[in-house]
Amino acid sequence: MTESPETLTRALVLGGGGAFGIAWQSGFLTGLRDQGISLSAADVILGTSAGSLVGALLAADRDLTDAFASLSALGQSVAADSLAAGSQALMEAMQQAGLDTDPRTALTAIGRMAREARTLDEETFLGLFDVLADTPWPANFRCTAIDTDSGELTVWGPDSGVPLQHAVAASCAVPAIFPTVTAHGRHYMDGGILSHLNAAAAPATDVLIALSCFPLAGRGAPVKGGMAATAAVVDAELDRLSRTRRVLAIAPDPAADPNETNMMDIGAAQQATQAGALQAAREHQRIKDTWNR
Repeated sequence: MTESPETLTRALVLGGGGAFGIAWQSGFLTGLRDQGISLSAADVILGTSAGSLVGALLAADRDLTDAFASLSALGQSVAADSLAAGSQALMEAMQQAGLDTDPRTALTAIGRMAREARTLDEETFLGLFDVLADTPWPANFRCTAIDTDSGELTVWGPDSGVPLQHAVAASCAVPAIFPTVTAHGRHYMDGGILSHLNAAAAPATDVLIALSCFPLAGRGAPVKGGMAATAAVVDAELDRLSRTRRVLAIAPDPAADPNETNMMDIGAAQQATQAGALQAAREHQRIKDTWNR
């Protein structure tokens, strides 16, 4: 028996992807709104890294262009070459975690490196997310981060006791370029190192739509170089979920392929935003059909 749109439960998963991810997802979701489709009413919105900032704003019914205040602050605080180096370091960390037979060991090693790295101080880093400083934690929003000591993926929500600004900053704390973020006396780093989606961390729902800022190999997109390992992790994750719920995963069009892009290139944000909006115009009917039946 088919569920009616009124009784369907829905999850929206927004993945990591640096400045590119913030811009592309913001453009895509704004483009959907222009088509009369808002995903902000999902039963749960789960964000990782870039997706945590976009997801928090979406769940709070904020204008998604507010995310660009954080990108602007980032560009003023960190030199472009340091951001590029950080993007490369993240790719290498993701490859390491994806290839290791014991991912937890790999993540704790990355966590140790993250704690020891010379970066912005934590207070300055948190200031990059001042756009969320006065925003109450939305009831349907969750975000991920990784405990640097245990390598464990942590999911925070409105009952976590962690301020929204801190939780989103922790989810975005790329190792080696940003500091770890302290919560409940422990240190946390970017939630997207092993899986840039973490779709399996979303609660069970009838429908799950995922926006991946990276290509998805199992869904026809070419994946190059070091991203192959993490793409395999995410594809396996989505395949498992698709056995028990309706899953639609969308990645950037090849023209906006981040395999060959500095994911922290703030200068490319406008182009990525436009690419997301154009893609939403092409994808909106497929999303509407999945969301509603």
